[in-house]
Parts: sequence; C-alpha cells; structure tokens
Amino acid sequence: MNRDELHRKYAEIIIRTAINQQEGKPLLIRTEIGQKAFVRELVRTAYDSGASLVSVKYSDPVLGRMRLDEVKKDEYLDFVPSHLENMYESYLRDSWSSISLRGPESPDIMEGVDSRRLGRASKVNSQTMQKFLKGISANRIAWNVCLYPTEAWAAKVLGDSENWEERIWDVLIPILRLDRDDPAKAWLEHDTELKRKAEHMNRMRYDKIHFIGPGTDLYVGMAPNRVFAGGRCVNQNGIVFFPNIPTEEIFSTPDHTRTDGTVRTTRPVEVLGSQVEGAWFRFKEGKVVEFGADMNEEVLDQYLQFDEGAKALGEVALVDVDSPIYRSGKIFHNILFDENASCHIALGNGYADCIENGTRMSDEELKAAKCNSSLVHTDFMIGSEDVSVFGVRKDGTEDKIIDDGVFVI
Repeated sequence: MNRDELHRKYAEIIIRTAINQQEGKPLLIRTEIGQKAFVRELVRTAYDSGASLVSVKYSDPVLGRMRLDEVKKDEYLDFVPSHLENMYESYLRDSWSSISLRGPESPDIMEGVDSRRLGRASKVNSQTMQKFLKGISANRIAWNVCLYPTEAWAAKVLGDSENWEERIWDVLIPILRLDRDDPAKAWLEHDTELKRKAEHMNRMRYDKIHFIGPGTDLYVGMAPNRVFAGGRCVNQNGIVFFPNIPTEEIFSTPDHTRTDGTVRTTRPVEVLGSQVEGAWFRFKEGKVVEFGADMNEEVLDQYLQFDEGAKALGEVALVDVDSPIYRSGKIFHNILFDENASCHIALGNGYADCIENGTRMSDEELKAAKCNSSLVHTDFMIGSEDVSVFGVRKDGTEDKIIDDGVFVI
C-alpha cells in the first residue's frame, strides 16, 4: 500500500466511520503543527462527506515549553484568554463534531520542566476546557481521538528512526485494521464483539471488580445503575460514532468512594506531559492514600494535587491480551494506544454516559450518584498476562472475567 492510498484509507475510516461526518455539519480538528499533511487529507475527506466547515486549531508544544521555562513570574501562568472558554462552549452549542489528532513531533518536550509550573498551567487550562470536556464525556457531540505517526514518536516506539515510516506502519496497519479488504466493515464487526462483552457485564451487575496480579490486589466498587460501554457511542442527536480509533476496551464509571487495595501499573503513562514509569497506588475508601513511581514521581504528586477528584477513580476498563496493540509487543508512549493494550483505571473525572440516565443528570445529581468530578482524567494501565480480573457479587462470591490476561466471558 503506497503512502497516498494509506492516507486516503485512514482518513476515510476517521471521517466516515469514526466521526461519522454528517451532511451540513461543521468539524473541529485539534492537533499539532507537525500534522499538517495528514490534516489536509482529513479536511478533503470531510468536505467530500458534506461538512459545512472544517476548522483546524494547531498548537506548538515547543512554545508551550518556552512559556513554562521563560515566563517571568509564576502567577503569569494563570492567564488564559477570556474568549477561549466561550469558543469551546460554542462547539457544543452548535453541534460541531470534534477530532483530536495525536502524534507529537517532540514527545519528550516536557521532560525536566519545573513540575510546579507545569501543574499550575495545566490546572488553569483544564478549568478553561472543563465544560467542553464534560460535554465530550457526556457525548453531547460526536468526537474522536486518533493518531498519525511522526518520526520522533515512531523512534520512541521502535527504538530508533531508521526506515521509521515503513516500520511504524507495519506495526500500525493491523492495529487500525487497514489491512482488511473492507476496514469499515472490520471496525463494525469489532464493535459488535465489544458490545457483546459489555452486555455480559451489564447483565451481571457486579458489586465490585477485583484485580489480582504482581503488586496488585484492588477492589473497584460499582453501583447498581452503572453500565459498561465499548466501541461506538451515540450523541445527543442520535449520531453513532467511535470515540477512539483504535479501541479495544469495555469500560464503566465506578462508585468513586469504594476503591480499596493496592495496584501497580504495567506500562508507562504520560502525566501532565511527562512520562511516569513504575507507578503504584494504595486506595482506602475511594482515595489514593499512598503512591510512588520509579520515574517522575514528583509529576505524579502534582497531578494528585490538582483537586480532590484527582485522587479517586473515574473509570475502570477491561482489555485482554488478545488486543492487537498488546500483541504487537510495543510500548507506544501514547495513551490512546497503550490504554487499549491493557486493563486500566483512570484517576479523575467520570463518564456520565456510563450511568443510567447520567447524560441527563445535573452536576449535583452526578455527585449524588457517586460519579467522580475532576478537572483531569488520566488512564493508568494495570493489566498483563499476569493479571486476572473477577466480578464480585453482592454475597462476596467471585466470577472470573479475565484469566491470566485473557477474557473468559
């Protein structure tokens, strides 16, 4: 498959299948400046699909790092232009679709930054984006997170940049199902299987999910009104879309007050722009009470101080080792891919759509339903071939869901 054909097929999957672009609707694309070439393919495909307008918002993380290093006073980091919050609210109000295209040109740009300054700037930006991101998590609009590789990112995944483009696509093509005769059909068939697993969990209505593995003995409390979801979602206008490409998970929103035990991560994770490795947490009555990490523990500390919700769970997700991302044997240093290689938990904001009638609940009603609220949401991978997962019934008996990394449901 030549590069032009690859671009076309991938753009078709994102625009027509993932975001399900509708005739006459506007589309927002947020990405880095290094993604201009593939963005043009996305824009071309979106207009061919009937988009009324495609607006592209480019960012340059190098400039973001410059600000953190060079700004004269810490308090200057609190400034955010007043129009930004209104702008992002308008995307929800006017029913735009949204694509967040990942793939950093400088994946390690935040390494070594002053963690206090990073935490301060990140918190203000999160506050500005809060209503937009809550609208996304409640599926008010169709949205998708996807990735296009860059040389620097590929070199991190592959170990070096020699012949990087051909080698990284050899890894990505089967993960993205671009090697199938009909990739769109393959994604829809995969969606059916994710729905089957989610429906099994919803029939069982487990009281807790129990993870056991090396350094892990964790109970995640659920609630009777929780539902598992996976694959495609439906927005408030009835449009079906894939929030992530790729996606291998089924997930739900825990009762954030009922997490207990200890858990150790199995893959690195990016936290506030820095890579955290070897993280572990001890939970008591829903809150992180102890934690540590082999690398960038101070960044993890800044994250946990964001707000009270940063110390509690907003998501629990099940992924088994048959995931093509796990089978690739690669660490992707990107949450979109790494979360779909492994079971994971997220510290931070919960998903309203994983609570019955949750998307129609007010903030106070979600709080009463024990849905965690936070400015942040970060996934921490906790699954592997050495980890098993059990569903715990009200009477304390346990059913095996994942046995040594493999689904048995």
